[in-house]
Amino acid sequence: MSLKCVYVLFIWIICVHSTRRHDARVIDTDRGVFRYSIGNRGDSDFIKLVKSSTNGSVWVADQENLYPINTTTQGKPPQMNDQCEENSKCKYTISLVRDGLDENLLLACRSNEEETKCYNLNSSYSVSFQFDYSIDIHEPSLLIGDMLYFTKSNSGLYRINRKDWRDNIWPHPTATETYVKLMASQDNTKVFSFFTERHRSVGGDCESGLWIPRVSQICTNDKGGSKDVLQSSWTSKINARLYCGGVEGEQPFSNIVDVDTIKTHNDVKIYVLFRNFWNMSAVCVYNMSEINSVFNSSEFMEMKNIKAPEGHRPGQCVDDSTRLRAGVLRFMKEGPEVKDRIMPETRPLIFHHHHYTHIKVDTIKKTTVLYLALESGGVHKVLEDQPVFIIAEFRPFPYRTHISSMLLDTSEKRLYVSSAKEVIHIDLQMCHVYGDDYEKCLISRDPYCGWNGSQCAPVSQFT
Repeated sequence: MSLKCVYVLFIWIICVHSTRRHDARVIDTDRGVFRYSIGNRGDSDFIKLVKSSTNGSVWVADQENLYPINTTTQGKPPQMNDQCEENSKCKYTISLVRDGLDENLLLACRSNEEETKCYNLNSSYSVSFQFDYSIDIHEPSLLIGDMLYFTKSNSGLYRINRKDWRDNIWPHPTATETYVKLMASQDNTKVFSFFTERHRSVGGDCESGLWIPRVSQICTNDKGGSKDVLQSSWTSKINARLYCGGVEGEQPFSNIVDVDTIKTHNDVKIYVLFRNFWNMSAVCVYNMSEINSVFNSSEFMEMKNIKAPEGHRPGQCVDDSTRLRAGVLRFMKEGPEVKDRIMPETRPLIFHHHHYTHIKVDTIKKTTVLYLALESGGVHKVLEDQPVFIIAEFRPFPYRTHISSMLLDTSEKRLYVSSAKEVIHIDLQMCHVYGDDYEKCLISRDPYCGWNGSQCAPVSQFT
């Protein structure tokens, strides 16, 4: 065996030992980092990062203002004035920012305690629609055509038709749900909600601290029920429990922290970040095809001695839900749940000594990389592998802070992270941090990087 091979083997053994301790092999502080000061005066949790599909621009929203990010210039970005800023007496705070309708850059909403106004971010800042609900920027939302879906934790999923208020849907209330993610099916016929539900003891006590992770499904053409049952409420919402197994002898992971998705050539993979009772973190990966299979074929649990109706499968999309039989609607009113659990495609990626708050996922060279935000304000770049391998740790902030939002620009290979006062973007192709020789580039295991014959360089530059 050559001396070079022995050297590579020695470094590999060190790398494996480091992996088992869940330590990052490379720690980077300020290389490849751009900083934007936003001077937020409000709560750090109000920071929101959004990318417009119209022109690829990145926007920052705090509780009061909107800022466009210039990726070539550091410093404080210019504040974007909107129709509310022009009125000094305006009491509305930014409650939602989403990719825009038609040719507009963004759809932005402002709310007070009683109502919400949504407007298109274009040259006129015209009000697009408004409604008598207050919404929260913390909560997940989704825009499909003219339909705005949003959630209220401890209440449920709402739908607003911006062109027809008679087509609005509100939930049949539940009191223990905390929503994390909304996503549409690839054909936009269904919406899936990921949430955790507080586990109730036999006596109805909600203070046990145990959570049940769930996913629900509704049909986008749901018109609500009849005048007698579930009028203007969901008639297609069915639930399933997610399973993310714990280490041997311990409870499964049950508290959903964050969710991200990636598309494969024939499916969608859902990466769910969990915590368990001992505050350990884990990531479980689910397939949308498996979720659909469970919703379409599993038997239903019995509730209050009400059995699933015959002749119509609960949750099945129909042309006119207002014409469903009363027995079907009464069953749907109870919030039906399927018996089969949604199982992950592999055993969970478990992180024994790190507490994560956000997850973003990217693929390169058929390899999946996870970006996991630490409670300290750092970010781990993690290779999806068993056992877990942490490629690098980014420490973009010079102080301990809470990361309020993350956005992954897969086309530009940039990761945006926000704190209360700064937005930072990190170049994910900083291959020079692994050194200047072949061996160090090889053992980095960073799929963004490769040896070009003379140095460790981004694989995107290879011809």
